[in-house]
Amino acid sequence: MAYKPFSSHQKEKLEKFLSQDERVIFVTSIGMRYFWINFFLLFPLAMVFIGIPKLGQLLRMRQSYTYALTNKRFLIIRGILSRKIVTAPLAAITHVTVEQSFAQRYIYNTGNLVVITAGFDQREIVIEHIGNPVQFKILIEELTDKLDRQAAEKGELEIRALK
Repeated sequence: MAYKPFSSHQKEKLEKFLSQDERVIFVTSIGMRYFWINFFLLFPLAMVFIGIPKLGQLLRMRQSYTYALTNKRFLIIRGILSRKIVTAPLAAITHVTVEQSFAQRYIYNTGNLVVITAGFDQREIVIEHIGNPVQFKILIEELTDKLDRQAAEKGELEIRALK
């Protein structure tokens, strides 16, 4: 699957959140097309003071939301001054859903990604306005399948060792 490689700035920013043998596979944020279309729609309104709060919110979303996929987990990092980090181990992800409106699908090329994780409370992680959501969903599914295959092979080896 072809995708734009992450920048050295993004890699440097994420290094402090990774474990020893963990590597970043994919990094994204809100969709670029969504950002620029809304920016140019809100900019004239900002000139007459109506759209300043909305323009500020859009700029904050672009700067403060980072979504990263590593070989072990899915990371969501939010915040500029304060920070909230949400992680979901790939082994705990049960399924991923993409929700796209007409505008998100054909105009913005964004969507909402819903990640369901296993566990007691069946956590649901919703990521809004992510760029190329179908590509991100496929990548998560490929990584979780790979982990499942590795776990199955490891289990077979352990069973053989017990015999």
